[in-house]
Amino acid sequence: MTTIGFLTIGQSPRPDILDSMFGASPAWARQYGAVDELNRAEIAALEPAAGEHPLVTRLRSGEEVTVAKERLLPYLQRAADDAVRAGAAFLVVLCTGTFSNLHAPVPILYPDRILVNTVNALLPEGTLGVVMPHPGQYEAMQRKWALPGRRFVGASTSPYTGKAELARIAGTLAEEGVDLIVLDCMGFSRAMKRRMAETSGRPVVLANRLVGRLIEELIDAEISSPVTA
Repeated sequence: MTTIGFLTIGQSPRPDILDSMFGASPAWARQYGAVDELNRAEIAALEPAAGEHPLVTRLRSGEEVTVAKERLLPYLQRAADDAVRAGAAFLVVLCTGTFSNLHAPVPILYPDRILVNTVNALLPEGTLGVVMPHPGQYEAMQRKWALPGRRFVGASTSPYTGKAELARIAGTLAEEGVDLIVLDCMGFSRAMKRRMAETSGRPVVLANRLVGRLIEELIDAEISSPVTA
């Protein structure tokens, strides 16, 4: 059986993300966490300092943590190496951040590239609403989503603890006149997408489901289990 290595920037497993991507955690999925082998103190040492790019993720316990992308990269590379040694046919990074320094002898699928190119094709002009997991990502998101003739409206809330904020953010984005909303984090769920769409009245792109659909096309597998989250 072909296996795919899913690389989380936190600890594995992440059934919440795979369930949102596919409706279930597929038998061909193998998960590897960048900080699987680190203790709590070592993970805390990865918290971003001034000027470092924050990434929001989850530990095996369900606890949310924020890590610096710059210092996480060696650990994510180690997870990629583990996946390759285990026989993964290709790798998927479970984060919409930009990772250009990972190396592997098999293809690496980066959700960031899929998400940006899809949304740019859908909305080359107009007003784009972007929901991100951390306010410290705002300037980077502005640069990421900049297109001539398109206005950026950003908001932040945690995918893990910020569910109560969704209705407020959806209302604000609707008032700003956005044409499309992007949930720019692999941790946002289908339920959060539904609530955002229902409250805002706007179409919403969910990063993890978009990537999941592409993977299904690549491996010709349809995952149709019911989704409740």
